[in-house]
Amino acid sequence: MSQIKTLLVFIIFSAPLMGEVIGEFSFDNRYFFNEGAQGQKQNHSSFSISPEIFFEEDKRIFHFKPKLRKDNEDPERNLVDVQELYLLEILEDREIKYGISKEFWGVTETSHRVDIINQTDSSESFDGEDKLGQPMVKISFERDWGLLDIYALIGFRERTFVGQNGRLRLPIVTDTDNPSYASSAKTARIDFAMRWANYFDNFEIAVSHFSGTSREPRFLPSPKKLNQIAPHYEVIDQSSIEMQYFLGSLALKGEIISRSGQGDRFSAATYGFEYTQVGILDSRLDLGWVVEANHDDRLKSSPAVLGTRLIMNDISDTQILSGFIYDERSEEIGFLLEATRRLGDCCLVSVEGMYFDDINEDNNEKKLFSPFKEDDFLRMEFIYYFGD
Repeated sequence: MSQIKTLLVFIIFSAPLMGEVIGEFSFDNRYFFNEGAQGQKQNHSSFSISPEIFFEEDKRIFHFKPKLRKDNEDPERNLVDVQELYLLEILEDREIKYGISKEFWGVTETSHRVDIINQTDSSESFDGEDKLGQPMVKISFERDWGLLDIYALIGFRERTFVGQNGRLRLPIVTDTDNPSYASSAKTARIDFAMRWANYFDNFEIAVSHFSGTSREPRFLPSPKKLNQIAPHYEVIDQSSIEMQYFLGSLALKGEIISRSGQGDRFSAATYGFEYTQVGILDSRLDLGWVVEANHDDRLKSSPAVLGTRLIMNDISDTQILSGFIYDERSEEIGFLLEATRRLGDCCLVSVEGMYFDDINEDNNEKKLFSPFKEDDFLRMEFIYYFGD
């Protein structure tokens, strides 16, 4: 690990000799309203730097973007990762990408069922939006019948987890030193995926298939550490479909998957709509309403979400996303808040908060939020963008 850090630091600081560097530096602090259920501290801060180098010449694009993160309380959140390091060749009838990259699949807001190419960096945030770079070879064909992407995913990335001193974790610590695999190749396995996408007037559709090591582990008792759990990565086949249909200011969205390899084959889905009111109350404000439901064959119930997205349409690009998460079976309600505002051309400030309601103690159903009942938090982040 120290050799990787040294190499990345060398590349970051020598990059100006090769060309102009852009990127971002961020500092964030999370304040938890209560001490952690396992005695964790209430204030957690971290900083990260993510420079970016981009070259384009003669139908070839080179992109390099590392990320370094340091946390003041939880060493398991420390990260040295190559998010992007690829060469993209643009040929007459296809595009070929070689290297490490991040690929996003999905259309819904609250849960990206189909997004399976990259491993989740769950130590970064609670929502699973942050990903690790994935080594790959990707070939893309764009024709009248749509866009076809074919992937060879070279090697497997293990999921990150917060450690003993981290917040928003299960009561049992995850032993990341002793993972197990269904495949004898372990992290050296080559996975495969493909995705076809097209649009027809107001309708967008994508169909995909993934065959390889699951990015979503199952947990088993750790073989070497008492009272800890270790991730177990199984080999799966997952077929999925994404759909969007636009009716003026209304967007209907859905993601459906069918997966085998983790016990019995199961299906899961996220579906709903987003409706945008433009210029509410004769102002420049836009208000979007987000309603999404979830289903998973493995669960007796899944949460639904009702949210709003307020767009100020000001020079600072101020946006506020808020919403309620409701689980019908356990009768729990959670509240989330995300707000961002630019400060000139150089900086951005964001606020994120989460409240977990566990007030219905009389309900004997398994609680969705029980592991996090002491983890209500407010997070503030300052991002500085450098370069052009």
